[in-house]
Amino acid sequence: MSYKSNWLAILAHFKTKLSMHLTEPNPITAQALEETQTEFIAFVHGHSALLRNNAYDREVIEAFNLFTRNQDNNLSIDDSILCNAQNLINTIDTAITNNKEEAMTTNYNVSGNAQFGNNNSQTNTHNATDININLQTLINEIEKSGDPEAKSKLLDLLNNGTIASILGVTAAEAVKFFS
Repeated sequence: MSYKSNWLAILAHFKTKLSMHLTEPNPITAQALEETQTEFIAFVHGHSALLRNNAYDREVIEAFNLFTRNQDNNLSIDDSILCNAQNLINTIDTAITNNKEEAMTTNYNVSGNAQFGNNNSQTNTHNATDININLQTLINEIEKSGDPEAKSKLLDLLNNGTIASILGVTAAEAVKFFS
């Protein structure tokens, strides 16, 4: 898994834990948030050179620093913490959105010629085929096909925590795209 995929998973996980704590501040959500913050900090330290190259990633780190600087050890959430937390959530959303396209690109190496689907972007150069398909296009094509097995498999895939965090969409959110 690439560092970008791990980063997107960490961002999505951190956003979830922060939102849970803001919704219901208690010792359990506070501990989960603290563990997620530790994971976030460790990843940033380990990949700072790579993250520094992306403006959205730098903004997340700055928003995180502002949030943690004003955070105290008690469970109360005052207006300042709430404002910084919401800013962090919004910044994470922006970073996820802008990093997703890079993470969604999949490269397949194929010996000889290959066709994957209809009307998909395809470039075949020296036995390397690049396939790019938009998630919405995939959902639309599955819906048009009327294939319940394909729909079920897509929903199963989206129910996977890693996949959902990378794509930024859960199966529950994807269901609304189906008629």
